[in-house]
Amino acid sequence: MNNQTNLTETDIFRLLQQTADFDITPYEGNINFDDSSKYTKLELSTAQKIHINALLQQLPSAVIAGKLPQMYTITFPEGLPHTLMQLKNGGFSTSIIGMDGKIAGVASLAPMVAEAAILGVFTVMSVITGQFFLFQINKELKKINQTLDKIVEFLYGDKKAELLSEISFVKCVHENFNSIMMQEQQRIATISGLQQSKKVAIKDVEFYMCDLENTVNDIQEYKNVGTEIEHCFQSKDCLELSIQLYIASTLLEVYYSQNHDKNYIKYIEDEMWNYIRKSEKRMLKSFSSLQTIINHTKPYKIKDKNNNVMDKDNLQQQCNKVVQVLENEDVTSIQKLIHSALYTVTQKVEYYIRNNGDVYSKILDS
Repeated sequence: MNNQTNLTETDIFRLLQQTADFDITPYEGNINFDDSSKYTKLELSTAQKIHINALLQQLPSAVIAGKLPQMYTITFPEGLPHTLMQLKNGGFSTSIIGMDGKIAGVASLAPMVAEAAILGVFTVMSVITGQFFLFQINKELKKINQTLDKIVEFLYGDKKAELLSEISFVKCVHENFNSIMMQEQQRIATISGLQQSKKVAIKDVEFYMCDLENTVNDIQEYKNVGTEIEHCFQSKDCLELSIQLYIASTLLEVYYSQNHDKNYIKYIEDEMWNYIRKSEKRMLKSFSSLQTIINHTKPYKIKDKNNNVMDKDNLQQQCNKVVQVLENEDVTSIQKLIHSALYTVTQKVEYYIRNNGDVYSKILDS
């Protein structure tokens, strides 16, 4: 039992590093943190700053034996989800596991402060990093990223109010990810709301898809085809918005739940891409038919709701552009976005912590 009393604070800290698979080391080099293409300063709340400072108080004696550098690096070889999973599954208890896999000793109450500091910092970094990735995702989802006023301009039908409501909710939980993630009960409620948003998005995709298909099928029965052609483009905008709501709500659920199980992530990626591609193929079929209709319709028959002749060439160009995009069967930007959003957080990640509590992140190749 002597090993229970011979373990120093440094020994225990090192064993915690080995168990959770992370590394904390002093950094003496010079880094240009102004290079935003490589480094991102994590925006920390007051509570999160407290967690960082709590860890810094543990480091001088545990990591560098009294020497205080200007900066530390923390590295997670398999990303934060791996380390957090280690901690969430019961933590380290009071048993310390040695390099041989056997119990090396039992930690006293004091060293548990170090464990609490580590867990707190890992959670903070996971939340802030998730917020950074979600910001990148949001930039790519251009339809849903518009203001609600802009979205109202092209939405129509019975689903208008429902879709606006869900988009408003998703925008809210995206913007407040950092805050909500730190409140367990609100986080759980948010996950439930996101699951509902996903269901609504799928229903709305089907609604606008059927409306598009019906409009194209019936368009030849009308004398003025211009208004029906415009309606098809409006349906396309609503479809793209609904699909992006589906993408955003699905990815946000993964980020809020922090479920990075490999089988689950693979299922989510396959499900999302298959559904999106299936929807795109249905849109392609409709717009290919619309393309034929426009090409074979006399210009004087293409009139707007005010009975004014419309620009046939312009409508042809718009339709051709839609068809060309949908015909592209290569890896699309949306597919790349989904893959990156689901897997980037599990890649090797490196953080730099200055002794004033500022934290910067750098995402490395896996």
